[in-house]
Amino acid sequence: MADSIDKMLRDYFSGRLKLMAEVDPGYKKDIANIRFCLSVIKPEHRGVIKRYYSDKFITWEEVVSEAGKSHSSLRTWRNDFKTLLNVMTQHGDEFIRLRREALQA
Repeated sequence: MADSIDKMLRDYFSGRLKLMAEVDPGYKKDIANIRFCLSVIKPEHRGVIKRYYSDKFITWEEVVSEAGKSHSSLRTWRNDFKTLLNVMTQHGDEFIRLRREALQA
């Protein structure tokens, strides 16, 4: 999970995923999943995720130092975000269908 999700996030924040979506529309779903996941987390968490993945030269320790939070807290934020994104990537359509069914009931 970590490698493919990390790569997808690096591609997203570098703008590469958007270019890939112009060639292969299948990547548009990845962009939508990332945007959705970013929209449902706390702004502070979102800032940490953006900071880490938008600069390929920054280390996790630098992000921790800049944020002024504990290493374990930020690692938890990152891991929770990656788990959410992984679930959305694999089961997003199923969640949308279940939500529609629940709203109609």
